[in-house]
Amino acid sequence: DYAEALIGEPQYVNPLYASASDVDADLARLVYSGLVKWTPDEGIVNDLASDRQVSEDGKTYTFQIRDNASFHNGDAVRARDVVFTIEAIQNPQYRSPLAVSFRGVSVSEVDEKTVAFTLVEPFAPFLSTLTVGILPAGVWGDIAARNAPLASRNLEAIGSGPYTFAEFAKDKSGNILSYTLRRNADYYGETPKLERLVFKFYPSATEAMRALENKNVEGVSFVPGDLEAQALGVHSVTLLHPDLPREVALYFNQGNNASLKDKAVRTAIAQAVDKAALVAGVLNGNGRAIDAPILPGMLGEHPDVAKIGFDPVAAGTTLADAGYALPEGSSVRQLKTAPKDDAPNELAVTITTVQSPEFVRTAELISESLNAIGIKTDVKTVESDSFYQTVIQPKGYQVLLTGTLLGIDSDPYPFWHSSQTKESGLNFSLYANRNADSLLETARTMTNADDRAKAYRDFQDLIAADIPAVFLYQSTYAYAIASKIRNVEINRVVSPADRFAGIESWYTKTKQALK
Repeated sequence: DYAEALIGEPQYVNPLYASASDVDADLARLVYSGLVKWTPDEGIVNDLASDRQVSEDGKTYTFQIRDNASFHNGDAVRARDVVFTIEAIQNPQYRSPLAVSFRGVSVSEVDEKTVAFTLVEPFAPFLSTLTVGILPAGVWGDIAARNAPLASRNLEAIGSGPYTFAEFAKDKSGNILSYTLRRNADYYGETPKLERLVFKFYPSATEAMRALENKNVEGVSFVPGDLEAQALGVHSVTLLHPDLPREVALYFNQGNNASLKDKAVRTAIAQAVDKAALVAGVLNGNGRAIDAPILPGMLGEHPDVAKIGFDPVAAGTTLADAGYALPEGSSVRQLKTAPKDDAPNELAVTITTVQSPEFVRTAELISESLNAIGIKTDVKTVESDSFYQTVIQPKGYQVLLTGTLLGIDSDPYPFWHSSQTKESGLNFSLYANRNADSLLETARTMTNADDRAKAYRDFQDLIAADIPAVFLYQSTYAYAIASKIRNVEINRVVSPADRFAGIESWYTKTKQALK
C-alpha cells in the first residue's frame, strides 16, 4: 500500500474534464490509458496502440489497438471506444476543455481494432493530444451528453489503465476524504507491484504537510518551496525534484504603460534582474535560469540565442543614454526631455502576480533590483481564485509575473502568435510580429523535426531582439514520497501526473525466489 496527500478534491476522474484539475488528472492518469503516452526517457510511445502510421502528407494518423487491451469491466478496447471519446470531446454539449485540441479533426473506425484520424492540414503537435484517456463507449454511450458532468462514473471511473477504482469515502457534508485504487491484474502492460493506492485530500499544502508529519499519509503530491524544509525534516520521506517544463517570466504590456514602449526601458529591466539570485533565493537552487521561451531539452531549444546578462551598472547607463536621469536628491529616474507619446515623466512600473509565496518573493526581489536602478516599482498581488478573471483575461497589468506550463510539445504558438492576444488568449505580452507569426504557423505544418527546430530558433531570435518579456527561470517539481517505495526514478515530468509514468515498477518489499 501507499497513501498520498493531494491538494484539492476530485470531481471529474474523466479524461474529458480531468485536465482542468491536478487532482482529477492524477487519478485519471492511473485509471485510464490513451492511444499513446509520454515517458521521460522516450517521449511519446504507443500505449493502447500496438502500431501507428502517419501518411506522407502528415494529414492522416492510423492506429492499431492492442488485442489484449481491455477495460476494467472486462470489455475489450475497440476502435469504437476511441471514436466515441474523441467525438464526445468535440461535442459542445459535453463542454470538454479539450475541444479546441481536436477542432477540425475527423475520426473514423477502419475496423474493430483500427482507428484513423484525418486532419485538414498537417499539425506537428497532434500526436501529443492523443495521450488523452479513452472512455468505454459501452459505459458512457447511454448517458446523455448534457448529463455527463453529473454522472456517477466521473468518480466511479472505468478505464483501461494500470489501476482500477475501488472506493471513495465521504464525510457527512459530502466532502470526499479518500479515494482508493487497486492494481489491475488484467492490465495489458506490466502489472503494477503496489497493490493499493490511497489518496487523501486536503484544502492546502500546509494541511497536507501536517498530515505527512502525523503519519496520516506517506507522501504529498506537491510541496511548495516554502514547505520543502519541513518535508525534508520527515524521516520516512524522500523529496524529489524532477524537471518540469514550467517557465517563469516577466511579460510587458506596453499598452498599459507607455514607458514600456521604449526598448531601452525593457532592456534595462532585463539587465537589472539577477536570475541566479532568484533561483537560489526563491527556488532554493532547484531550478535554472533561462533566456528564451523554449526550454532546454525541448525541440527548438536555442543555446546560442542572444542573452542579456545581469549588469545593474549597464542598466543604469542604458536608461541614462535613453534620457532617463536621476534628479538630485531623487531615487526615481525622470525623462530629461518632455514626454513623448504620452510617456510619463517619472519612470515607474507595477508588477502584478498571483498571491503565492514563490511569486510574491520573486516579485519582491525584482522590485528591489529595479528600484535600485531608478525605476519606481510597485508589486500588486491577486488571489489565485480570481487571477485569471481579473488579471489574465482582461490583460489588466503593466508587467505580469507568472508561470507557464508548456506541455509535451514545445509549440510556442498559443503564447506568442498575434491571434492569441485576444481576451481568451495566452499571449501575455500582446506580442505581434508578422515574421514571428509566419514562423510559428509554418513550424506547425512541418513533419521534419530538424526543419521545425530551425523555425523555432529563428522565432526565438526575433523574441530576443524585440524583448517583449524577460525569461527568468525554469522551476522543478517537488514531490514528497515515502522512502519505503523503491525503484522510483522521476527525472523529468511534463505535468505533475507524470510522476506516475513508471509506477508499474514501484515496489515496497522483495523476497527470495527459488528457481
